[in-house]
Amino acid sequence: MEISKRQADEIIKNLKSVINEDINFISPSGTIISSSDESRVGDFHEGAVKVAQTKQPLIISSDYDYLGAKKGINLPVFYDQNLIAIVGITGEAGAIIQFSNVIVKMSEILIKENFLNVQKQFKRENNRVIMELVTKGKFNPEIFKIKMDELGLDARKYAYFLIAELSNFDMQNIELSNMIYNSIEKRIHIDAILGRSESKFMLLSEIQDYESLKNKFLEIKNYVEQKYRVKMTVGISEKINGLDGFYQAYKQADMVVEIDSHKDSGLIKQFDGSSLEFLFQSLASQSNKEFSKRVLEHLSKEEISEISEIIQNYIAHNGSINAVSEALYIHKNTVQYRLNKIFAMTGYNPRQLKDLISLYIALELQKN
Repeated sequence: MEISKRQADEIIKNLKSVINEDINFISPSGTIISSSDESRVGDFHEGAVKVAQTKQPLIISSDYDYLGAKKGINLPVFYDQNLIAIVGITGEAGAIIQFSNVIVKMSEILIKENFLNVQKQFKRENNRVIMELVTKGKFNPEIFKIKMDELGLDARKYAYFLIAELSNFDMQNIELSNMIYNSIEKRIHIDAILGRSESKFMLLSEIQDYESLKNKFLEIKNYVEQKYRVKMTVGISEKINGLDGFYQAYKQADMVVEIDSHKDSGLIKQFDGSSLEFLFQSLASQSNKEFSKRVLEHLSKEEISEISEIIQNYIAHNGSINAVSEALYIHKNTVQYRLNKIFAMTGYNPRQLKDLISLYIALELQKN
């Protein structure tokens, strides 16, 4: 594992909080990668090469003992039992040796932290690429599989696509978006694939049981909402079936969070392929709204809203005028009047099953 200069600079900055002497961060080949004395960066340090060979600390008593070295102490730093770097501290050995163990331990902790951060960023970038392959443009299952294989991921293990959308989220608040992303990332399985797009957080989950996934994400949702004072609405796909099913699963989860009856509800809901509301949403997304326009032609938004209320209740109560009257707290004669008015306005008679179906479909398509 190699440490970049930027990472080495950060390590030196942290080490300087412990000791005031000049500190060098040196590669096993002897190149000073970072130093509190900038003039030494890039120089060769023969003493560090000696440490790399022996894997033991080296005290240098004179500035002339080793090429490019000054008197002080040079300490090997390990990660997973492999020599990663040498830390050199300039000064009188007697005065600084007391700090040697602290310096080594701090260096190892900082290196491990850097390594984990690099791994995290690498995984995040891979996740971003995978999510873009699924959600952007035309989905190609072959390219998707090739990328998954390159990353050592088994596409067959992923069972559900989940989308969590934040309500009324300010997209300029990048800091809050990052904190929410971090909170979700910490609470999912390492094999899960997490991405985000604007106010939506997208997850490919390896959890095979729907109820287990729902309960797990409910915990995450509750934590995020309580900590960050946001509302999160969640849509989950049907179980993914084969490589071709990934794009379909994404569209299903997205449809759930976008559908009127669920959008901004703050609930968790799964896509149901047998539900009419999802069918209408799908039809609407395929630009089949002309039917709705023809049926509801020349009507205002207020008139459409009034028609929708009476039709929804008329269907819900199986055409019972009395039941609709009670549900809407209006006289049954008013119900009769409104049904007649719909016929007069649209030419479709709600009392006729065929016309009622046409009105219902037009109203549902008009919503989406």
